Amino acid sequence: MIKKIFAISTFLLILMIGAIFAYNFLFKTPLSQKNKTSTTQTAEEGKLSEKNSEPPKTETGVSIQPILDEPVFGATFSPDGKYLYAFLAENGQLNQYDLSGKLDKVLSTEKFDNIKKIVWNKPRNKVIIKTEPSPDNVKFFYFDISEKKVSVLKENIDSVSWSNLGDKIMYKYYDSKTKKGTINVADPDGKNWQIVAEVSYRDAEIAPIPNSSDISFWPSPNAFTATSVASATFSGENKKELLKDRYGVNLLWSPNGTQAILSATDEKGGHKMDLLLMNRQGGEIHSLMFPTFASKCAWASDSKTLYCALPGNIPDLAILPNDWQEGKFTTSDTFWKIDTSTGKKERLVDPEKIGGSYDALNPFLSSDEKILFFTNKSDGKLYKLSL
Repeated sequence: MIKKIFAISTFLLILMIGAIFAYNFLFKTPLSQKNKTSTTQTAEEGKLSEKNSEPPKTETGVSIQPILDEPVFGATFSPDGKYLYAFLAENGQLNQYDLSGKLDKVLSTEKFDNIKKIVWNKPRNKVIIKTEPSPDNVKFFYFDISEKKVSVLKENIDSVSWSNLGDKIMYKYYDSKTKKGTINVADPDGKNWQIVAEVSYRDAEIAPIPNSSDISFWPSPNAFTATSVASATFSGENKKELLKDRYGVNLLWSPNGTQAILSATDEKGGHKMDLLLMNRQGGEIHSLMFPTFASKCAWASDSKTLYCALPGNIPDLAILPNDWQEGKFTTSDTFWKIDTSTGKKERLVDPEKIGGSYDALNPFLSSDEKILFFTNKSDGKLYKLSL
């Protein structure tokens, strides 16, 4: 019995050893191969882990986009609102662009050198071009775009604007013989002129008052000039003083003509600007608590909403608006929407999405008021901000 048990145990032991040997020989991976596989797997896992640990490459995106890559003057919409018009600063060529900034066609190759200002009439078929061929030598040209006709306005004209209908020009003239300055109305080529009012200042701003036959006029913004904003009819009747005893004033009428914004300094030679609201009669003046220039604002069609750039980086001792107008510094603007009826202000774009530094000038809205266009004063190029 004992021998039988011993034999069975021995057989089982031999069978177990054989099984272990077969496993090691046939199935178990050699240590060197195991290490190689492990190393390869670890490397691949490392690469995947490293790839997954990279921050996602997303475009931050900015809200302000360039439209034209070269300096321009007089950027505005075509009469149908589907295209942009702009004069090239380099040579005065007039181009038509689509709203993405792609050149659609050349409207005129008429050459205008040293452009300083473009003043469009409302139908966008005629324009006054201010040039400065040399210091203190200013020339004004009347350009009929549809007729391709150019004429030079008479000398001693300082400022020009258009009537509401765009069929007459309004201008400030200095008579060197009488030593008097006058505000005048005439045909676009300067003919059939008549005097509206006498003024004592040289450089003037002139603007028609919407939905009326009246025009308004005041000294060009100057921190050292006490401003008197006045209005009169085209025939020179019913002259009224709307505002007086403020400095550095510039003004922008609402589309319906019931009110205007005006920027002014706090004192003669002042360092602080304020944006004020004034009614058609020059009354009910109050601050919008928004320190900007009127030339950085645009009215919406409702005559209640304003879109304005708020200037930053203004030196503490800057004389305003003179130093800014003369290019002694450039601003870094943020962009806002203002409800003039309540004073409520709303950012149009977060500062981190502005994507650069802009000194906005003469903004204007698309016909659907979904895009705000402006010229960057520091480089003369046109930009857009989607609202």
